Amino acid sequence: MASGIPEVDKFLQYRLFVGVPKNNQKLNMIAIVQEQGKIINAKNYPFLVIPTSNAKGRKTSQITGLYRRGHALGVDDITQPYKFRIMFVLKKSVKIPPRPFMRYTLDHKKDEWNILLTNLIHEMLIGRLTANKAYTKLGNKIVDDLKQTINDFAHPQNSKLTQERKGFDNPLIDSGILRDSITFYLIKKG
Repeated sequence: MASGIPEVDKFLQYRLFVGVPKNNQKLNMIAIVQEQGKIINAKNYPFLVIPTSNAKGRKTSQITGLYRRGHALGVDDITQPYKFRIMFVLKKSVKIPPRPFMRYTLDHKKDEWNILLTNLIHEMLIGRLTANKAYTKLGNKIVDDLKQTINDFAHPQNSKLTQERKGFDNPLIDSGILRDSITFYLIKKG
């Protein structure tokens, strides 16, 4: 459907997508799990191995003297209760609750985005804006709003174990990779 206005016609040839990079399967999985929630069960081993803050980012193979005691892996340490420093907790499964940051942002910002889109189309109609610049402004606004939601998201909280390991309680931020990967891209309508 052509409008007869070149920049608007260019604009209408594409679809705007916002989220994690489409070719990064790991980030897509993380975003989907955060959005929808998931129960993760141990598969190849009897337990999932969940690090505590004592592990300091190390893997089990990197800790000398590590052994199992009950539902924990740790090392001897006379300064700790029971003379045992817990490095990892063993669990059959973990439940990650839904943290629908994408749906939340859409629900709370779509009216604002529609107003921006209307203004951008108006600017294209009167020749003050190109289609590329319009998509850049709209895409950047949606990206910024999603990142802000990730920064501000507070409920449901992380488990106490996760809060201790991370040193803070932002349920959608661990390293910041998910938030920092949010981008936009265009796909030509086919």
